[in-house]
Amino acid sequence: MGNLHRTQIYIEEDQMRQLKLEAGREHLAISELIRRAIRRLLETKTRSVDWNSDPLTKTIGRIKLAVTNASVDHDHYLYGGKG
Repeated sequence: MGNLHRTQIYIEEDQMRQLKLEAGREHLAISELIRRAIRRLLETKTRSVDWNSDPLTKTIGRIKLAVTNASVDHDHYLYGGKG
């Protein structure tokens, strides 16, 4: 386990009761249960992108445009107006 940082949180009474019960069943500290829940939450939020299976990535270098400055003046070509 890495460096731990002390923090204070407020939880509902019913949540604390359930945490105590679960901690007793698992033979863990409540703080460990909370760390595990946070870890699971963050793992579901953090998603790695598989660029090799991305259909747009597969088109890179395959599209031929009549203009040579599309990467610089893309707003002009997409939205019109002065470039």
